[in-house]
Parts: sequence; C-alpha cells; structure tokens
Amino acid sequence: MRHSLGELAPDIEILEAENAEQVLEVMAGNPDLDVAILDLIMPGANGFELLIQVCEKFPDIPVVLMSASEDPDHMRKVIDYGASGYIPKSASRDVMLSAVKLVLSGGVYIPPAMLQTDGERGDTGFGLGGDLLGNSRPKVAIPPELTSRQLDVLLMLGQGKSNKEIARDLGLSENTVKIHVTAILKVLNVSNRTQAGIIAQTLDLSSVAR
Repeated sequence: MRHSLGELAPDIEILEAENAEQVLEVMAGNPDLDVAILDLIMPGANGFELLIQVCEKFPDIPVVLMSASEDPDHMRKVIDYGASGYIPKSASRDVMLSAVKLVLSGGVYIPPAMLQTDGERGDTGFGLGGDLLGNSRPKVAIPPELTSRQLDVLLMLGQGKSNKEIARDLGLSENTVKIHVTAILKVLNVSNRTQAGIIAQTLDLSSVAR
C-alpha cells in the first residue's frame, strides 16, 4: 500500500502508525496532513471509535477508511461518522489510488457495494452519488427555492465534486460556490454537503430544461 500511495506524487511523504494511540499522536503532530487513511480494526481501539475521535479532533483532515469488510452497513456508518471515503481491501490498486485522489480533491468516495443493489455491483467505484441506503428511491420534486445556478451546484455536489471543481466547471469563484452551497444546505435543511449530495440523486429532473 505504501508503494502504491507513493505514486500519487514524486515528493509525497507517508507517515505510519501501528495503533490507535500512535494515530492520534501522529495527527496531532502533523496538523497539515492532506489525508488520513485508517484501518477499520486497529490495535487499541475499535475502528469506529478511532474514526469518531479522529473526525472530532481533526475536522480539517479528510479521513479514508480501508477494511476487508464489504458490509454495506459498515460503509454507511463510516460515512455517517464523518469519513470522506471507504475503500474495501479487495479494491484494485487503481481504484484505491483513484479514491484517494478524489478525496484529496475534496470529493467523497463511495464504493459500488454501498450504491447498488445485489447483482449490480461494478468494479470501479464512484464519487458520491446514488442511494446511500442501497434502495431504489422515488424521485422527488426540486425545491422551488433553489435557483437554476444553485441547482447546477447541487447536481455537482451529487457527483462528489469539490468547490474548486464546481467553480472551474461553472466559471464561478470558489467564494461564490461556497455561498451557493450554504444556501443549498439551508433550503434542503441538511447539515453537510454529503447529505445534500444524496438528495441530489433523488431529484426529479424531468421538468428541467438542461
């Protein structure tokens, strides 16, 4: 894994920890980390407990969980607790690197098993999108309070895009995108962009001229 991650950048620095206590020590001593990759089960703590601690103490550092478990319930809990991605250890090297790159760019990586029903799983993985509950949801009407530009931003949130990517694609400043995201969260009555992205996948776009 260390060798594979080394391909992300020529000057990448990788720090390692053998247990939960070391994880917290390393992160406390390196507040400028770009990403933290945790195993679901580490010596010294249950994976969920460590994840919760890390997300609470270091909210500005995105966290990715890796695990041999492919249980959709575990995946959902990990995202609910604040992780920016869940990578099954069965994933290929290319999928793992793509997932980490997505998280580094500000996106959220969701494995196929969490998005699709049994018998429909692929082998590549996606940015945030689809139904996180693994069920088929009915389409819902677009909130009339959303402007057309806010709808554009919301749909891109549903694709797991970062503010920087949205700004580039729509020709806006990042500050303007942040303002739109804040307004979207208020209209949808949700607390974060992950929840907004989930809602984006349920919208009925049939009446929208695109």
